[in-house]
Amino acid sequence: MAEVYNLRIILNERVQKLLDNFASVMGGHIVFYDRNGEILTTGKGEGNSPFCLLMQKRYFSREQCQKLDNDMERECAATGKCVCYTCHAFLREALLPVRTRDAGLLGFVMFGQFRSEESLPSALASMAKTTQEREELERLYLTMPLMSDDTMENLTGLLETLVSYIAESELVGLYADPLLQEIRNFIEANYIRNVKLTDAAKTLRRSVSTLSHYLQYHGGTSFKKMLIEKRLSAAEEIMRSHPDWNIGEVASASGFEDRYYFSRIYRKYRGFTPGKFKKKD
Repeated sequence: MAEVYNLRIILNERVQKLLDNFASVMGGHIVFYDRNGEILTTGKGEGNSPFCLLMQKRYFSREQCQKLDNDMERECAATGKCVCYTCHAFLREALLPVRTRDAGLLGFVMFGQFRSEESLPSALASMAKTTQEREELERLYLTMPLMSDDTMENLTGLLETLVSYIAESELVGLYADPLLQEIRNFIEANYIRNVKLTDAAKTLRRSVSTLSHYLQYHGGTSFKKMLIEKRLSAAEEIMRSHPDWNIGEVASASGFEDRYYFSRIYRKYRGFTPGKFKKKD
């Protein structure tokens, strides 16, 4: 089954409270992103730490931080694995993909921020222009929880298991919906053809508006997105089983009108090219 849902569908109050409590016990905070890298919610309404805000105000631009986050999101999406990294301000963060066996990539969870050293790193101290400025930096840096490599690895492993379990559990009930199953079956049987929502509505004996509103309300998606995701999933299966096929052959066999449209859509939805998928797989 191709990806149907986005992360917002599982971020109910109970789930957010559970993850917020986990982060609070560990001394960090959690940020939820959709699969396009847009922030959905920030744990407990918190923003960045005072130390992080000061670093962005005086030494690093918000754009630099955003670029690093986007780079990590692309790596996370491409590998399907947790990415741990140290930001410009020498703070540890971890980015985890939220995915399920059936729904694919739903979004991301970022877990942080932790200091990586016992005292203010010399590279940061050297940025201060005055003694007072350096002391302020050090004071705020030391308010951040310290996290060793081993502890960070153990925590992210635990969080990965927790997030995966939540995603799978929350979607179980949704998959049992009979109308959604009918739509999924229609797409499964017809994704190679040039089908539209009107075709599905006629086959399922429902109105176009009924199906459109239903998908938006229950899955935060649309028929077009479901169809594209099914085709992308089929294309990835073809690239795995037929690595010698060129992009044009893959596009044609998975329902795309031409290789250029396929490449453009694949990059838009996956964040990297079909060629990169073939190389990493």
